[in-house]
Amino acid sequence: MIPPNPFPTAIVELACADPALAARAHEILLGLSGAPDPDSPGVVLGNTELRLRQGLVEEGDADAGHRVYFTVDDVAPMHRLLTRRGFPVVESPLGVIGETTPLGITAREAVGESAHAVDVTGMDHLVFNCDNRDRAVALFGGVFGLDFRLDQPIGDNARQLFFRAGDLIVEVVTAVTSTEPPTTAATSLWGVAWRSTDVEATHARLRSGGLDLSEIRTGRKKGTRIFTVRERALGTRTVIIGPV
Repeated sequence: MIPPNPFPTAIVELACADPALAARAHEILLGLSGAPDPDSPGVVLGNTELRLRQGLVEEGDADAGHRVYFTVDDVAPMHRLLTRRGFPVVESPLGVIGETTPLGITAREAVGESAHAVDVTGMDHLVFNCDNRDRAVALFGGVFGLDFRLDQPIGDNARQLFFRAGDLIVEVVTAVTSTEPPTTAATSLWGVAWRSTDVEATHARLRSGGLDLSEIRTGRKKGTRIFTVRERALGTRTVIIGPV
């Protein structure tokens, strides 16, 4: 058991066609003693609180898809700041969320010890898609104030941006330019990467649990290995990453 993390950095709320099935898949994935309950508060794993809800991820429907809330000490002043920065928000059960963008803020509250007891210790990074590089920098760096660490090309008219929120990495894959006006699906959560202390042990555990996995491969980040968990029930693209 790793030491308790009293303040999660983010709440990741995954929209799932079948939350009960997603809960059982996450129970295996994260090594939980019990499945996350879709009808109760989420489970905390290190830097992240995971929640599941009924919903379908459909292009053009920001309200139905996955949502990410960054935790803050006081929601009210940050709410006002987001509004002054030109980011329209609406109230939600967890705090406030963007009207057309699945990013929001929630109160930073102390929690008990992390729910996991095995090799997966928290979220390594979240992966977002955005239709425009400058829009992504303005949103994640300017509006939400994340630490902008790296911008690199990854192909024709595409870039990979990295931000930090505490020890949580936010990766954004963007087009360099876009001639189209932004849509409700301009920014969306594309996938998640859970952090493991022992990739081989996690791979063996998940395979014995019946999950469909890729083979372990060398990660793009130096000194890491990674594998994909090919389970649609999880609700989003999922990988496990850890040190060599």
